[in-house]
Amino acid sequence: MKIIDLRERALRHWVRCEKCGLPLEKSRFKLHLGVCPSCGHYHRLTPQERVDYLFDPRSFHLEAFSPLWKEPMLASKEEAMKESIHQQKEAMVWGRGEIESQACVAVIMDFTAYGGSLGAAVGELFYRACDLCLKSGNPLLIVTASGGARVQEGTLALLQMAKTMVGMTLLKEAGIPSISLLCDPTCGGVTASFATAADFILAEPGALICFSGPRVVEQTTGVQLPADFSRAEKLYERGLVDCVVPRIRQRPVIGELLAFLRGKEVEGIDSEGKRGEEMARLYARDKPIFTQ
Repeated sequence: MKIIDLRERALRHWVRCEKCGLPLEKSRFKLHLGVCPSCGHYHRLTPQERVDYLFDPRSFHLEAFSPLWKEPMLASKEEAMKESIHQQKEAMVWGRGEIESQACVAVIMDFTAYGGSLGAAVGELFYRACDLCLKSGNPLLIVTASGGARVQEGTLALLQMAKTMVGMTLLKEAGIPSISLLCDPTCGGVTASFATAADFILAEPGALICFSGPRVVEQTTGVQLPADFSRAEKLYERGLVDCVVPRIRQRPVIGELLAFLRGKEVEGIDSEGKRGEEMARLYARDKPIFTQ
C-alpha cells in the first residue's frame, strides 16, 4: 500500500521525457513549456496549456461547447458521442483572445480527444470560428495536432475537408488573414485541408507533418526513409512551411505577424519601412529556423 502511495505521489510531481527518459519535475517541465531541457524533445500539449503560453493573461475566452449533431452510425458510436457530449469535450476548442495585445480568433486541436481527428463536430466548430472571423474582422489562428479524418465516421468525416476549406475560402475572399501553427503530429485530412491553407504556415521543431506517416510509406513502398522524413525542418526546405518556431518564440512571433497583418507598428520597429524589413528578415530563407 505504501509503495502504491509513493508511486502515485511521484506521478503527481514528476514526468519522464518520452525520448531520453530523463525524470523531470512537473513545475520545471511546465516552465520549459513541455520541452525537455536535456534532449530538446517537444511533448504534446493540451489546449489549455497552449492557451496559457500563447495568449495574453486572462484574454482568451473559450466559446461554449454544445451538442452539434446526432451520430447516425452504430449504437456503440452513439455511446462514444454521448460520452463526448457529457464530458463537454471534442477534438477542437475555439474562442477569441489576444496575443501581444493583438485580437484574433483561435481554433486549437486536442490530440488527447479522439487523436485530434477531424469529424463532423470538429468541422462545424471550425466553420463557426471562420464565421466569427467574418463578423468581427479578426484574423484566424489555427493550432493543429491531429491524426487526420475520423475514420469511424466514414464519408461524413471526409466531407469536413470540403467544409473547412469553404470557411478558409470565405476568409480569403473577405481579405481576412489566417495563421497556421502545425504541431506534432499533423497528418491525413487535416494536413490536406485547412492546416496548410493558411496565409502563414508556422511549425514546431521536429513536428511530423504529412498525409501518410513514415511507417505506412515504408510498408507500402518497401523503401527505407530518412529520419527527417516529413519533419518540420525538412518541409521548410521543401517550401511547405514558412518558418519553424520554438515554443518560447511562438507568442512574440505570432504577435508580430498579427500586428504586421493589421498594419500596426510592432514595438521597437517604426512605420517607415523597418517593419517590412524586420518581417523579411524573420522569414528570410537563409535563416529559416529560430533558435532558443
